[in-house]
Amino acid sequence: MIKNYFKIAFRNLAKHKSISFINIFGLSVGMACCLLIMLYVKDELGYDRFNKDAGQVYRVVKDFVNDDGTRLPDATTPPALGPALQKEIPEIESVTRIFPGWSNKFSIKYGNKTFLEEKLFRADSSLFDVFTFSYLKGDPKKALSDKTSIILTESTARKYFDKEDPLGKVLEIDALGPMMVRGVIKDIPENAHFHFDFLISNKKFAGNIDEDWGFYNFYTYIKLKDNASIATVDPKIRAVYKKNRPQGTNDFYSQALTSIHLGSQLKWELEANSDKMYIYVFSIIALFVILIACINYVNLTTARSSLRAKEIGVRKVSGAYKSLLIKQFLIESVCTAVISLLIALLFASLLLPVINQLSQKHLVLFNAANLRLVAYSIGITIFIGLLAGIYPAIYLSSFRPVLVLKGLKLSGAKGFNLRKALVVFQFSISIAMIAGTLIIMQQIRYIRNAKLGLDKNQVLIVEGTGRMPSATNHEALKNELQEMPAIKKMSGADGIIGGQNWTTTMRAKGSKNEQLVNFLTVGYDYLDVMGIQIKEGRGFSSKFPSDTSQSGVPGTLERYAGGIILNETAIRQLGVPSPVIGQKIITGEDKDTTYYMDVVGVMNDFHFTSFKSPIKPFAFVTDPGRESLLVLKLQGRDLASTIASIEKKWNKYSPDRPFQYSFLDQTFARLYNSEEKFKKVFIYITTLALIIACLGLFGLAAFVTQQRTREIGIRKVFGASMEGLVSLLSRDFIKLVLIATVIAIPVSWYFMNKWLQDFAYRVSLGWWVFGVAASLALLIAFITISTHAIRAALANPIKSLRTE
Repeated sequence: MIKNYFKIAFRNLAKHKSISFINIFGLSVGMACCLLIMLYVKDELGYDRFNKDAGQVYRVVKDFVNDDGTRLPDATTPPALGPALQKEIPEIESVTRIFPGWSNKFSIKYGNKTFLEEKLFRADSSLFDVFTFSYLKGDPKKALSDKTSIILTESTARKYFDKEDPLGKVLEIDALGPMMVRGVIKDIPENAHFHFDFLISNKKFAGNIDEDWGFYNFYTYIKLKDNASIATVDPKIRAVYKKNRPQGTNDFYSQALTSIHLGSQLKWELEANSDKMYIYVFSIIALFVILIACINYVNLTTARSSLRAKEIGVRKVSGAYKSLLIKQFLIESVCTAVISLLIALLFASLLLPVINQLSQKHLVLFNAANLRLVAYSIGITIFIGLLAGIYPAIYLSSFRPVLVLKGLKLSGAKGFNLRKALVVFQFSISIAMIAGTLIIMQQIRYIRNAKLGLDKNQVLIVEGTGRMPSATNHEALKNELQEMPAIKKMSGADGIIGGQNWTTTMRAKGSKNEQLVNFLTVGYDYLDVMGIQIKEGRGFSSKFPSDTSQSGVPGTLERYAGGIILNETAIRQLGVPSPVIGQKIITGEDKDTTYYMDVVGVMNDFHFTSFKSPIKPFAFVTDPGRESLLVLKLQGRDLASTIASIEKKWNKYSPDRPFQYSFLDQTFARLYNSEEKFKKVFIYITTLALIIACLGLFGLAAFVTQQRTREIGIRKVFGASMEGLVSLLSRDFIKLVLIATVIAIPVSWYFMNKWLQDFAYRVSLGWWVFGVAASLALLIAFITISTHAIRAALANPIKSLRTE
């Protein structure tokens, strides 16, 4: 019997080729989309879970609390915190501290190979007690007890030593000296929230960092003992800080290791994290796409019910029970779903490189780790087959044999009403997704084109100038670059706007209102190079030696530390009184000595972080001796030739250090990497959902047109125009799309408004967006429907009247 069911199922698929194609293609595209999204979601949810006992590991972070109560969440901690936590909180099993490279690029040499490396971290030997990093050679834990040892990852060892045994080999590192390789570990898994290529000991720091509570450049991780609760540990972390820093206002707390990637957007994250909102969005979209495909199946199967009415009647007269008929139709549905899954696996394999490029991941469909996912897919496929087939099975098996064998037409009113509802549901989703796509594109375009308050175009960053062989070489390079016609302006800095800047607490003299202020040390012409406008006062100048940062006069209670330029937000939040120029800003205190700077200028506010954050206080100080990079404003179109000329001059004065550069607009673009990826993926998925919905509409329109062939012929004989016939055949479907529009608009408005709330600066939700989305959906639906309508209207009425 089962064999017969399968035989009939495949005969019916072959008999109705067009409808079978629409069902199978739609389901396979929907399943492929779901598989790819499931791979992405699985990878995102799996971050840091490769670590043994990952559920017991937490990162300690803080909120900097300003005097006005405002908070600035920050991932960094002072180095003294770790040892204090280990000593004073018995629930903590292990503590480790990580010090990243902070965008410094180290020139590392072995033999005739020299590379600039950024991912050189420092850590405690307890790192391997907290994190599960598998080692291949040596004993990394012992290596981190020695300040002259270095640990490499597997790919880095291969990069420098090829097939040589790296243990015992010496790497020459500028600023660090010779370091001996004492260990090799496996590459850090991609789904970790931080990655390094080189690892050295925190003992490399001069002095005793274990007692330093002011150096906020470390990341502290704790591992709890079995049965310990983080709820009891968090208050103790705060108590430890207060005990050691009674006057401190920072609020320390913990984050679960496994929640960092999707739930943390703090300042100074080790790497850019994602957002769990995207996981929710993509998961919901995957569900909607597969629902749209299932709806196509239900609609097309019930629509062609009249074609199988006599078959059902004959089966019932021959003694077939309703339950047997239901089994038959469910088997047909499951067969369709299984065939669709096989094609979906092929589609997913072909599309995976595109998804990896968009998401910047290395997802793999067929490997041991994903066997469970494939097994789940098979189970879900059978469930989809049963779900999509249950209504058509019940509907078809309920036909009365007497009526169908007499040739009476089945009204199918209930089935038609369900089909209408399902078409409305399909297009509600599609229109909502179109509106969402338009809003996402509008916001990204707004971010790209918004006035930042600075000019980031054709600004070249030449890195590593602070590590040239000598100050003489540095000045000689600058002098030669200034003579190049392609370089319009030039200055130096110790960080990059939009990338890395520094922070410190400041307050106006005479005020107790202390605020955290971002700052950079820059050259005299830096503001001019960046196009940052001075609102009041002046910029830095070599004509004013007092502008340069200095340590002040020894032995005095107040030490002048140089000039400072503040943005409008800093002036406002610090409460600097008028007249602002000449006011003193307290930048630090050391026992009885207070360090202050004079305000020489006020600059207009500018954006130096993502548009998700409001503009924060920012300051510039000047000290040409602290330059670690050059900022060049280029002119002309032949940038490649200009960069080649700059590199040639660089090699002249710094032959042992590779030339490295970047453009400032690339730095700002990285701030919105996740939004750009989200936009691209959303567009692709929306397009697929719309294609699947239109396929279903195409099939329904074809069937309805076929059913009304004689009616169309009669109307043409009586003089009906082609426009009138197209309108007649399209009217009902267009009404359904209009109803879908009414449902989709408030839904899409609600969810896109929630998404936009993540941005401090955003576009407004104009009604025109929803009008465009609705118009686009109507146009696509009309083109889909009218394809059959026009063909039927142009057909010879004589042939039409002979069809029945």
